[in-house]
Amino acid sequence: MSSNPSSEIAGINNDDDSIISNLRASHAALSNIVRSSIAAARELDAADGRISCRQEFLAGITAAIAPLQSHALATKALNVRINQAVSPAISFLQAFSRAKRLEHRLLALSSGDGGDEGCSADHTMTYVDCVQKLSAAVAEVTAECEPAVQRLQDAVEFLGRTKATDKLRLRRLKDAAAALRAVCEEEVEQMRYEGPLDEALLRLQDEYEEILRRLRHPEVGESAGSGEGESEPDGMDRLGQGMDGPDWPALGSPEQIEVLRRIFETLTSNDCLDICIDIFVKVRYRQVAKALMRLNPEYLKTYEPEDIDRIEWESLESSISLWICHLRVAVHSVLAAEKHLSRAVLSSAMDGAVWPECFAQISDRIMAVFLRFGEGVALSSPEPQKLFRLLEMFSAASRLRPVLSLLFDDAAPDIAARFRELQKMLVNAASRAFATLENLPDASPPPSDASVPGVVRYVINYLKCVADGKYASAMVHVLRTESLWKAGFLSRPDPDEALLGESLARALDALLAIVELKRGRYKDRVASQLFAMNSYWYMYMRTRGSELARLVGEEEMREKYKAAAEAAAYAYQKEAWGPMLRMVQTDVGTEKGEAARAVARGKVEVFAREVEEILTRHRAAGYKVPDRDLREQIKKAVKEMVVPAYERFLHSCSTAMQGRPVLTPEALKELIGRLFEGSGGSGGGNAGRGEVGVGAAAEELVPSPGGGRLRRERRRVEGLRAGEGSTESL
Repeated sequence: MSSNPSSEIAGINNDDDSIISNLRASHAALSNIVRSSIAAARELDAADGRISCRQEFLAGITAAIAPLQSHALATKALNVRINQAVSPAISFLQAFSRAKRLEHRLLALSSGDGGDEGCSADHTMTYVDCVQKLSAAVAEVTAECEPAVQRLQDAVEFLGRTKATDKLRLRRLKDAAAALRAVCEEEVEQMRYEGPLDEALLRLQDEYEEILRRLRHPEVGESAGSGEGESEPDGMDRLGQGMDGPDWPALGSPEQIEVLRRIFETLTSNDCLDICIDIFVKVRYRQVAKALMRLNPEYLKTYEPEDIDRIEWESLESSISLWICHLRVAVHSVLAAEKHLSRAVLSSAMDGAVWPECFAQISDRIMAVFLRFGEGVALSSPEPQKLFRLLEMFSAASRLRPVLSLLFDDAAPDIAARFRELQKMLVNAASRAFATLENLPDASPPPSDASVPGVVRYVINYLKCVADGKYASAMVHVLRTESLWKAGFLSRPDPDEALLGESLARALDALLAIVELKRGRYKDRVASQLFAMNSYWYMYMRTRGSELARLVGEEEMREKYKAAAEAAAYAYQKEAWGPMLRMVQTDVGTEKGEAARAVARGKVEVFAREVEEILTRHRAAGYKVPDRDLREQIKKAVKEMVVPAYERFLHSCSTAMQGRPVLTPEALKELIGRLFEGSGGSGGGNAGRGEVGVGAAAEELVPSPGGGRLRRERRRVEGLRAGEGSTESL
């Protein structure tokens, strides 16, 4: 479809008209802006003239007020300086006022009554809080006093020099500075050293000492006397969890400990640390000493080795048992509680360096008393009967070692080191005591009745106790330690049983030498053989089936001692009955008829007299065979040796002895059966178990593995050394 040309032309004309209208409007706006700018320029020119006039006016005013401006600045600076000088004085006076109020409150608390223990603890805590606040206030006053006076004095000097104020104000300021200095010199010094604070510190020292004195250890007498201590726990069950554990022994209530701690901190912050330490050590040492004195340890007064040697054995034995129990109580209960108290109260001072030293001072004096007694026993003369108590001391020390290390290794290493030295001394003492068996002196004569000598009974039962029960492990420890000392710690020691077995064998060999020495002293050969038979049989039977025989060797014991007893028994038969036996075994000779019968009758009569003489000699000498089984065996052997030969002799002489009284074989058996009457067979009938008639009495001399005491040993050993009679019962 074609467009209309006239319409297009009309549209173009309309657009041109619109553009022209817009251009005209813009021209009009620009014209208005130009006119406004011209008007503004005229106004600015007029204002510039007015401002120039005013600037000239202000320049004159500025020149006029310049002195006033300088004076204002000087006044402002002076005001700042005066404020700086007065502010410390105001702060000082405020602190001084607070300190005075606290002094009045402290005096009011001092006059109050704490009532019962609970209220007293609360009252004491309130009192301590007040003292701490007063101490802080006094410290603040003291710190601010000198700067306040100095600042005020500087201000007075400045104002006087610059004459920045009038004389009246300057004099008033001087008076204020003088008054402030007087307060510092008199009031503050009195507040520090002579006022309620000083009295409160003295009162806290007394309260501190009193609370420490009231903390007493519970009764320990019953636990200390409960036994030998073997079944007691080693203490690590209770103390192994440390001082924060629930089972560690503690003194006092938590409230009392807190009061003590607060008092200690308050006194320490007021330069009373040395006083607190002195009070703590003095009071707690006395309380520990009182607790242990309730055990009545009088034995601890004797500790020199020479003095210990003079103590009766029963008393020394009892003292050692008490020492073991009392040392355990001191370590497990008393000193453990003291360590807990020391740390709880004193740990805040010097980063925890004070309380170990205080605990060490308390413990050192207590432990020294116990350790010097143990050292005295260890250094005393070595005697066999001391071995078992020395082993008990060593075992007790070994059980105490972990607890003692826990207590003293960190706080008192000197005590721990001395205790280790005591253990070494006990090892050496036990070794020396056991070694005395190898050189046991015995100057006493052999028993006239040929019975088992006391030294044999003593040593055998002694060695059995060493080999059995609770003493064996301690003895092995001693021997192993000594072996390591001799051979060096890098060496390989023998097995435990070998060490103990060799030592026991040496002691038995020494005993055998003693028996042979005594055997050689007999002039009566019959008694000599009976003595050897009794002694060796006792040594064999008393050790048969025992731990001692197992360690030494059952076969060795049999070959050495049973064989020796059998040889001595054969020698006895030969010495005592051999000559008589040879008489009946000889031929009648060449005589015939009546002469032969006379010779035969003479031999029978002589035989009967010889039998009677032998029996009479046995009765007169009092020969004894204490062991019932051995006694019956020797009678049987004599009968088997003599009676058959006598029967044959009688049979050969039957014709010559017709119608004459003769000693019948039955009568001879009966006479031989009366040998060794009164040998004490009723006491030793357990031949199957190796019991010996007189052995029951000897058994009481050495403690069994379950306990018991070495009774009368020292008397016996002294008797052996002095050569007293050896037939009396041990």
